[in-house]
Amino acid sequence: MNYIEVLFTLDPVMPAREILLGELSELPFESFVETPEGLMAYIQEHDFNPEMIDGLLVMQIEGQRVTSVWKLIEDENWNAKWESSFDPIWVGDRMIIRAPFHEQPESIEFDIIIEPKMSFGTGHHATTFLVAEAMLDMNWKGLTVLDMGAGTGVLAILAEKMGASEVDAIDIDEWAFVNIVENNERNKTHLNMLKGGAELLPNAQKYDVVLANINRNILTTDMASYAHCMKSNALILFSGFYIQDEPEINAAADKCGLSFVRSKSKEQWNMMVFQKK
Repeated sequence: MNYIEVLFTLDPVMPAREILLGELSELPFESFVETPEGLMAYIQEHDFNPEMIDGLLVMQIEGQRVTSVWKLIEDENWNAKWESSFDPIWVGDRMIIRAPFHEQPESIEFDIIIEPKMSFGTGHHATTFLVAEAMLDMNWKGLTVLDMGAGTGVLAILAEKMGASEVDAIDIDEWAFVNIVENNERNKTHLNMLKGGAELLPNAQKYDVVLANINRNILTTDMASYAHCMKSNALILFSGFYIQDEPEINAAADKCGLSFVRSKSKEQWNMMVFQKK
């Protein structure tokens, strides 16, 4: 799976970066990395059309200078890019997400080794960090867990390491599925790994906790399927959307019998927890 990396340079950077993030999130871009000069955005090669860049509204703001350059990142070159740019991520003082080439900390409760390839679930992105942070405050002993859109499998791996008895990790993309398999083996966990989407859920078991760090459109479209496979009083952690999307997520959750519990934001991204009524 090849990706396109688009590098945006903004002058001034703010508030144009927030506007740009909002616009790109409505397109098939999958991941973003903020830079001092602007933003890097990643999209699958088959979804990319240079005309989508030319049509951005941020380009039309008076006095705003925006330049963009894009390049192809071939699947086999991703690991080299990853190794050159990835630093370990600490989530509080209990968890580290690191690559195989990083040294193991002397004392850490949850040491998770991730080599993401094209999956982008490294903890660098605010949404992954927010969900992992919320998970550290929960009791996972003996729980059944579903991780939808598992990406690298980092959240599913954390759930098992924290004591979950059974964890299903599902992703629709072949490259992500392969990555989950590799990271499952690397972390010596025992995830049940499935390739597909919400169509796998009608006959699924009932879960104590569901993790869904995807994007707003998929979350609202598939939310009824998530709710269907949750036990009574089960929790679901949503992320992958912006703070301003919270009302839409709330409305969709209410229709599915999910009650709001709490939310937390980071860098304009949001994480929300709901409970099945």
